[in-house]
Amino acid sequence: MKHLFLSIALLCALSTFSQETTEKTIKKNEIKINLPYFILGFPEITYERLLTNQTSLGVSVAFSIDNNNSAFYDDSENDGKYNFSLIPYYRVYFEMKPNTSFFVDGNAALYSQRKTDGDFFTDEKEGGLGFGFGFNVGTKYKTKGGWVAELSFGFTRTLINTDKLNKVFPRAGILIGKTF
Repeated sequence: MKHLFLSIALLCALSTFSQETTEKTIKKNEIKINLPYFILGFPEITYERLLTNQTSLGVSVAFSIDNNNSAFYDDSENDGKYNFSLIPYYRVYFEMKPNTSFFVDGNAALYSQRKTDGDFFTDEKEGGLGFGFGFNVGTKYKTKGGWVAELSFGFTRTLINTDKLNKVFPRAGILIGKTF
């Protein structure tokens, strides 16, 4: 009877230890910063949430730190660009690895643009608040340590205030971030 009790206790203990999972948990959140925009005085911070292995939702927020010294706005030349932008997006990845490699996303952008003088490609615009829909394409790389690097570019077509704003809101970036 004593041996039967010890055998049952041993089996229970072994089954308890055998139920420990060895699966690696996938981190579903990322925070990234757009390096060129940061250097130019218009930092863009992006949060992305992995929905499935091939899809995610995210939002990018960018704002001018110092309107007088930003490469995106120079008051001395009256050649203003952008004050802020808020861009939510839905992204689809085309690789089997979770949330990496080539991607395409659709986005909506809300942004503020200052007055522009115009040049060879655009007319003079008085500036204002803009809204539109667009797309972005790029590629993303991840390290085993959870670091993320992303290269992307895209455009958003302005749908309101087209008489006051440029018709296209460009996006480009080299983003560096971390998963958590």
